[in-house]
Amino acid sequence: MKSLRRTLVTLLAALSLVAASQGQDSQAYDQAISAFRAKNYETAAKLFADVDSTNPSFADAPLFEGKCLVNLRRYADAEKVLRKFLISHPDSDDGLYLLGFVLNRENKAAESLKIYTQAASLKPPTADDLKIVGLNYVLLNDYEDSIKWLKRSVEMNSSDKDAWYFLGRAYYSRGRLPESENAFRTALQLDPRHEKAENNLGLILEAEGKHDEAAKAYRQAIAWAEQASVNDEQPYLNLGNLLMEQDRLSDAIPLLEKAARIAPQDALCHLKLGTAYLHANREADAQRELERSTELDPANAQGHFQLGKLYKRMNSLDRAKKEFDRVDEIQSRANVSEPHSTVKR
Repeated sequence: MKSLRRTLVTLLAALSLVAASQGQDSQAYDQAISAFRAKNYETAAKLFADVDSTNPSFADAPLFEGKCLVNLRRYADAEKVLRKFLISHPDSDDGLYLLGFVLNRENKAAESLKIYTQAASLKPPTADDLKIVGLNYVLLNDYEDSIKWLKRSVEMNSSDKDAWYFLGRAYYSRGRLPESENAFRTALQLDPRHEKAENNLGLILEAEGKHDEAAKAYRQAIAWAEQASVNDEQPYLNLGNLLMEQDRLSDAIPLLEKAARIAPQDALCHLKLGTAYLHANREADAQRELERSTELDPANAQGHFQLGKLYKRMNSLDRAKKEFDRVDEIQSRANVSEPHSTVKR
């Protein structure tokens, strides 16, 4: 009898410990949810990880941890957490769609598309999901499929300004300017201060020969970007390039310098700035910028061509010949797939 009593006491004590532990885990889970809802993602991610390691019965803890890591833009960490979660929950459509999004952000477009296909077999995609599918095809340089899925996205949610913007970019990449312009204008109707849409509208207007209107659009995009403290080199680059082509170098160079400061790793910014310096007979500055451009993008024929022109002007004929030979080499490779890709000398 005493032995049975001792066994019951031990069992009750063990159950009490289990209940206490579960209560603590439940409290930690509730704290994690509260932190997540308060958008305190760093704290929430740690709490969800702790809950998952101590009590796997909270099955959605790693999924929430993944969402926290996505909001923190820690995509590599999010991918690890979500892949581990999907091993034990392979039919989680939420987990699959989130992993597809993460892979897109990591520029793993082909993998992302496979995951989205798997997720779609479990639950129909939303407009946001189709938007990411469309962006995956952009990463794969498949603009026709990108247009297809982005169109479906805006058909499902016509108020998504960014989907319209991305659709405009896809149309622009295929040279479908009227459709591109319509998409950018729709984005601007939805968000009258959409800086990227305004800047890209400038590209359309410039392509149509409406240079004054294009310059106005670029200046408006710059004004909005500065008011919002947004660092975007594109409107500075585009306006500077337009003014350079109009031989307005004193106006163009400060804009191109600003673009290069904002995006110091962008080869095109250095190329355009170096070309402007070359036109302005600032040879030392041109050499610095053009050499930097070819370092960043050694496969850009235009960069080597401009550098060759500079070396020729400097009477450095051996270096000039080397750059022009590099232009011919790049164009010979490009002509295999793009016969009309040439640089005019």
